[in-house]
Amino acid sequence: MNEKIYRVAHIGCGTVAPNHLAALAENPRTQIAALCDLDADRAKNMAEKYAKDAMIYTDYRKMLDEVKPDSVHISTPHFLHCEMACYALSKGIHVFLEKPMVRTKEEIRILLDAEKSSSAKLNICFQNRFNPSTEYAMQIAEEDGGVTAAYGTVIWDRDEDYYRNSPWRGRYATEGGGVMINQAIHTIDLLCFFLGKPKSVCATTANHRLKGVIEVEDTCEGVITFDNGKRANFYCTNSHIGKSHTEVMLETAHHTIEIRSPYVTVDGQVITACEKKSGYVGKECYGNGHKYLIAKFYDALAEGKDAPVTAESSRYAIDILTAAYNSHDSETEIVYN
Repeated sequence: MNEKIYRVAHIGCGTVAPNHLAALAENPRTQIAALCDLDADRAKNMAEKYAKDAMIYTDYRKMLDEVKPDSVHISTPHFLHCEMACYALSKGIHVFLEKPMVRTKEEIRILLDAEKSSSAKLNICFQNRFNPSTEYAMQIAEEDGGVTAAYGTVIWDRDEDYYRNSPWRGRYATEGGGVMINQAIHTIDLLCFFLGKPKSVCATTANHRLKGVIEVEDTCEGVITFDNGKRANFYCTNSHIGKSHTEVMLETAHHTIEIRSPYVTVDGQVITACEKKSGYVGKECYGNGHKYLIAKFYDALAEGKDAPVTAESSRYAIDILTAAYNSHDSETEIVYN
């Protein structure tokens, strides 16, 4: 087995960065070589906690050119994802890219083309696929012949301060959307994970809570039809004032399975095997998915395998939400280009 230690750079030292850096610091295959953020003090604070010897940069291109890492993790605002990932891929640097992979269908094409032209691998951070609750639900579903229908719910609380404190949020040009592209994208991805390639969407969007503050949706509901004829409903909002939660409900031939990580309920019975374990990083709904997925990514690199979460499979969530934004309560075919 390849015993190579992968030198890793990380771009973006904000809220999500600790989920990556904690996993990288624990992984015997990885060494955090450099951190980059426009705020050098923020990068230094992250280095002090996770990688005291890491070099600090404020220019990601300079960092990648000088450090020449084996891989880079990108957890920056959405509008920077495509540009940064393409640059790293052009240098033959493996990329571990936070969600959403991109904002638009045009950026999907650009990123996929960059990946095809590169010798490096690209992995998208849909870590909830690897939560124990998701894996257990998949096992039950497969034993019962697969999922026949599904429903995803995302109920979150995002107030005015959330958007005021990060001005790039709440704008189509920089965030790419609202609740769908930010809070609900993991749930949309899980619906595709269980049901396959989406074919069309019929959806409505609204801004119920923050009119005049944000231009994007805070609520979206709709129906996804898949290539195999199966359907999934979804309801997503971040206009809730109260405790946030997410849930995926799956129907099989004989069972109803509910995922509310870290728990799985089968026909009303809570499965204790998936109860909360210690050592979670970040929000409870993340589970240990970041840790598991990052470990799988570096195992795949060492073994010469495909990335655990490919860009091709990750595009489905972006295709769904862009179609939902254009649906206006009419069935909208998803066009793949």
